[in-house]
Amino acid sequence: MNQRPWPWRLIMLWVGFLALDTFTQVAFKLGGNALSQTPDGWQWFVVALTTPVVWAAIFGYIGVFSFWILILHKMELSRAFPLTSLTYISVPLLAWAVLGEKIDLSRGFGIAVILVGVSLLGWETT
Repeated sequence: MNQRPWPWRLIMLWVGFLALDTFTQVAFKLGGNALSQTPDGWQWFVVALTTPVVWAAIFGYIGVFSFWILILHKMELSRAFPLTSLTYISVPLLAWAVLGEKIDLSRGFGIAVILVGVSLLGWETT
């Protein structure tokens, strides 16, 4: 069965999903860093609820959920789900750029393998 080329709306949904999910993961890391010195228990929960970056992560997940529902309305799950693996590329890249995390040769190779796999699974047109 031949598939039509992707409409711009679907492409923009994917760009929004990947950007927001990537931002959300980095926000969770920043939130975790902000809470690292807070003792577990009730105090941790209160500090978490008063930390803006934690709220950014929570709202980010709500946004990611919304994008995901819209994407699934337009695509089959078996084609859409492999594309979510693109966050395994975008998250390490943003973590490198914003947090100074390292991407060594083995991680770089892993990112390349993921990109090839996603290309084979998610972007097929026949």
